[in-house]
Amino acid sequence: MKQIALDTLITGLPLTCAVVGIWMIFRLREDFDLTVDASFGTGAALAATLLAHGSSVPVAMVAAGLAGGTMGLVTATLHLALKIPVILAGVVMSIGFYSVDLQIMGSPSVSLVGIPTLFSGFDSLSRDGSDLASIAVMAAIGLGAVAALGLFLRTEIGLALRASGVNEVMTRTQGANAKALLYLSLFLANALAALSGTIVVQSDGFADVTMGSGTLIAGIGAVLLGELVLRPHGSRLWRTMIALPIGVVAYQLILVVSLRLGLPATDLKAVTALTLVVAIAAERFGRPVLRVVRKRLAVLGSSPAATVERGI
Repeated sequence: MKQIALDTLITGLPLTCAVVGIWMIFRLREDFDLTVDASFGTGAALAATLLAHGSSVPVAMVAAGLAGGTMGLVTATLHLALKIPVILAGVVMSIGFYSVDLQIMGSPSVSLVGIPTLFSGFDSLSRDGSDLASIAVMAAIGLGAVAALGLFLRTEIGLALRASGVNEVMTRTQGANAKALLYLSLFLANALAALSGTIVVQSDGFADVTMGSGTLIAGIGAVLLGELVLRPHGSRLWRTMIALPIGVVAYQLILVVSLRLGLPATDLKAVTALTLVVAIAAERFGRPVLRVVRKRLAVLGSSPAATVERGI
């Protein structure tokens, strides 16, 4: 159990930033942006290449994050200028940047063995000590991103961003620039996805040109699982923020347990798809059932027989 917990946190926490970005598009904008697959991979590729050529860790991570954010701006431009749906523009970006990533790395993969990374200082510790230290760093970055976004969404611009996904027409009537808000949301979402890519590549010790594949699907699954755990609704912003890292860990736990049970790694894509289907089904049908059960329990609790049993 201990090793399962460690493996879950080590593989899940690096994805927290990406899931936060995906939540922004999936819930705030009520849209799907496949650019996050590309920005995750490009962030990993750029960070690995910069690190391999002697750049410092902060410079590599910031540069990769800005690159991912810029990709979000390109997607927004394709959507607004050419009237291409966001999801289709994301498909174009994810296809095109496969070649860009190959050009950045110069080969299908880049190794970071022997190169200073975010976790290099933990090499002298025991295995458990190194894992715990790495988890602490990943948690600090992920929770920091969650807290920063939560605070930002409580500002005037953040409130406008939240409203734009609910009713864009109303947002424009209130004087907000809907186009600028779209640019902002896609920039932040893809910058966060790229930041996750930089953490994953340093944790794994290598970058691969296919690293970003499936990021959007995994992120949506994590969002749905987190929301099922805490059932945030309405304007409970902080409850939603807390649900996101919980969803990431829950989603990754399913994959880790599947591997521990002997499932071949080649079948993890099927587990990912099944998890997403179950999460969607639970959200669609589970909550109405729970509401009915709670109402029935409330009725039973207020019946005369129950009142007598309580001694009232």
